[in-house]
Amino acid sequence: MEPATALSRERRLAGFAAVLLGLPALTLLLHLAPPLSLTTDILLYLAAVVAVAMVGGRWPALLAVAASFLLLNWFFTAPVGRLTIAEPDNLIALAVFVVITLAVSWVVDTAARRTRQAALASAEARTLAMVAGSVLRGARPLIALLERLRETFELSSVTLLEDGEVVAAVGQPDPPPPAGPGARTEVRVRADEHLVMVLRGRPLEAPARRVVAAFAAQAAVALRQERLAAEAAAAKQLAEADRMRSALLAAVSHDLRTPLASAKAAVDSLRGSEVLFDAEDRAELLATADESLERLDRLVANLLDMSRLQAGALGFTAIDVGAEEVVPRALDDLGPPGREIAVHIPDDLPPVHADPGLLERVLANLITNALRYSPADRPPTVVVSAAGDTIELRIVDHGPGIPQDRWDDVFLPFQRLGDRDNETGVGLGLALSRGLAEAMGGTLTPERTPGGGLTMILALPAGGHA
Repeated sequence: MEPATALSRERRLAGFAAVLLGLPALTLLLHLAPPLSLTTDILLYLAAVVAVAMVGGRWPALLAVAASFLLLNWFFTAPVGRLTIAEPDNLIALAVFVVITLAVSWVVDTAARRTRQAALASAEARTLAMVAGSVLRGARPLIALLERLRETFELSSVTLLEDGEVVAAVGQPDPPPPAGPGARTEVRVRADEHLVMVLRGRPLEAPARRVVAAFAAQAAVALRQERLAAEAAAAKQLAEADRMRSALLAAVSHDLRTPLASAKAAVDSLRGSEVLFDAEDRAELLATADESLERLDRLVANLLDMSRLQAGALGFTAIDVGAEEVVPRALDDLGPPGREIAVHIPDDLPPVHADPGLLERVLANLITNALRYSPADRPPTVVVSAAGDTIELRIVDHGPGIPQDRWDDVFLPFQRLGDRDNETGVGLGLALSRGLAEAMGGTLTPERTPGGGLTMILALPAGGHA
């Protein structure tokens, strides 16, 4: 294999062609021109040798030195037409010519090699910079890195093996490389004691192999990075699942048992014979049991819907429906507190494109949450308006509000920021509402209420623009 800094075969051939064609042409021109001194002739041949060295490198330059010496001796040094040199001065001049041309040829060739070496080093540096960028960017840096390697060296495939097992691969693998010298098309580069990179395609020269070795080292880094990221994601999921489980157990232990205990106590009292209740007391106990069971039903429904949302198994059918139909039904679900809510819906409002049942659930959750924090003398307000291709339903309360830096926290399951009692549910209302809104192609975002409080903005596609 030729040295890494050697000039290309094409340049060396061009140098030899310059010797075979250029030096005879120079000799002919000097014969046709008026006679010049031997010193001038030597300088012209020296310039020709330097030009050959710059074009073709060392070996064409050595041939040019030998040819120039012979041509100068034969055609321009007395006695002309013979290889002998009569004058000592001419002998010294030709000897100095040979020494200078050899030195100049060597320097020019070395400079050309150094230039090419610098160009190769620069190309390697750029390639390695791209490699490092591939490792640092992207969701799957290992695949991006192998694909960059394959494209850079025009390979058919690149495979990373760990203890003989394929870890990652790009491209189309070639059949096994044919036997025989010079026919090898598979290159193996070890990244570490366990990882080996296999490259199939055209043969690689020494400079390319150095870059490939750097790719292999970066591939090992990228593989470790991907595995660490996967382990971190798995640990995060486990931690989140553990947090959710703990929060669910803590919430369910109270929020489900409390209404269940109330309903059971009311039913036990009605069934007991120790105390005789009048009609008013019986009605109150029945109302308590009914309210507790309704609360249990809502809690279980929220839990089931949240589990369906997280599993991606929530089914719905979006249609065009008027807000003036859905909002009153959501308020009716709230019972007497819902009758205190002020509603503002324009007469010319376009329909909203949503699942009526889910939209009713979302509104009921949002209004219930607003009622929980609103002062008794300032109930929440529902304001519906159109904004381009979107219908915005604003649930406005004038309660204590929530700091802006905690807005995202209210949408986490089992979060109950600022609750003033322990009978407010398992903290799924807003989390479930946002999930249902996004499932219908909408959004749910908080906004500060002017004068204090919190406004929830439910934005959904307008009818005919879904």
